[in-house]
Amino acid sequence: MVYTVSVIIPSYNCLEYLPKAISSIFQQNRTDIEIIIVNDNSSDGSAEYLAALSQKEPCVNVITAHGVGAAGARNLAIEEASGEYIAFLDADDYWYPNKLLAQLALHAENPNVAMSFTNYDHVNEQYQYTVDCFGYWSQFTNISTPTHHINQPLAQVLGHNVVGTSTVMVKASVFETVGLFDTSMSYCEDWQLWLKICENFEVAVLTKSYTGYLVRRNSITQTDSKRLQHLECIEHIITGYKQRDVGLSRHTFALADAKLKEGYADYYRTQNKFINALCYEGYAFLLNPQIRRFKNGLGDIKKLILSPIT
Repeated sequence: MVYTVSVIIPSYNCLEYLPKAISSIFQQNRTDIEIIIVNDNSSDGSAEYLAALSQKEPCVNVITAHGVGAAGARNLAIEEASGEYIAFLDADDYWYPNKLLAQLALHAENPNVAMSFTNYDHVNEQYQYTVDCFGYWSQFTNISTPTHHINQPLAQVLGHNVVGTSTVMVKASVFETVGLFDTSMSYCEDWQLWLKICENFEVAVLTKSYTGYLVRRNSITQTDSKRLQHLECIEHIITGYKQRDVGLSRHTFALADAKLKEGYADYYRTQNKFINALCYEGYAFLLNPQIRRFKNGLGDIKKLILSPIT
């Protein structure tokens, strides 16, 4: 069987969500898709479910790993993939109908585009819509066409970081140039790889939401210590680009730093450290004034005033 797209799903104890993710792939109504699922040391019955699924569906290829992490799992699947394109989907996310059709059409019309991504919706644990990514960050909202060729992809993706991994499609040949995910990184290895692709290839975006991103309260990446490590990884990547001569402007770094500082502010806000939050939010506002940041800063001031003196 010749496959056009290889869909890669890393999974660790996600049996509760996997069926929805996999069903959303079958609902793309294409027969030229292979699904590669890396079961990374799950203990929730995923192995039995996936074994039965692979027996029923010849296009499903299950790889068993033992604690390699998301980056390592994706790398194993990329090396196994046979499709012309690689599409990524996290085990607790899902696609809307025609997602692959729209991206494949974009690539067919723009053969020089090596990577595409789409808008996506945040949904809660009841799968209720909360906000879409581009709308929240005010990115691509002024684009009237369904697809948009990004003029300076490295500056765009470094400055704004709105690429959702579960929305990405990449030409398989690209990995021969940029390599695979960096398994030495605990976080942001996906963003780092997208940036490498942006340095070397053309990138385009679909402005419509084609993916549901599940915000889970008990997600591994949502704990306070993990959030802080995630922010530190982002800072490390930004610093690395500052030290290299890749033609990025001061404005691009100001945008990247502003979003990073806003992230730190949000982290300290959850710790009830409102002075720290206010300082970071104020710094973010100075770098890139946004009404949201002004309102957040006012909220921090209010909390400081109302907080009991200890």
